[in-house]
Amino acid sequence: MSRRKQRSAFDQVSEFDRGRIVAYPDCGLSFREIGSRVGRNQTVMRIYDRWMQEGTTDQRGRSHPPQCTTCEDRQIVCMAVTDRPVTSRTIPQHIESVTHRSVSARTVRRRLQQSGYKGRKRSEEKMKRKYAKDLKKN
Repeated sequence: MSRRKQRSAFDQVSEFDRGRIVAYPDCGLSFREIGSRVGRNQTVMRIYDRWMQEGTTDQRGRSHPPQCTTCEDRQIVCMAVTDRPVTSRTIPQHIESVTHRSVSARTVRRRLQQSGYKGRKRSEEKMKRKYAKDLKKN
């Protein structure tokens, strides 16, 4: 019986093991031998192919583009600055009616926080000056 640690099928391959997978073929080992040494039989070819094609062993990024664009970001901030009673729950409804793309209330709060708008505590005059160009366009 093998004393090697049993791995779950969903365990991530460590950066060290990725380096070993890339280095072992130069030592003359077959992919089957590499898989048995690393403990990953099925991912060796995929990782090595990505190394040969892209020059990286990093895991892939997100599978879809971000949901909110900079245009929508500006629209979110402009709505929050100009319309005082608007809430983070009503802004997504307005954006969806205009752009036909869904944006969550959490995304709205995050975008407002990133632009420096924290509730009603920050001076609305500073925000109006900062986004004056966008307000004139609307």
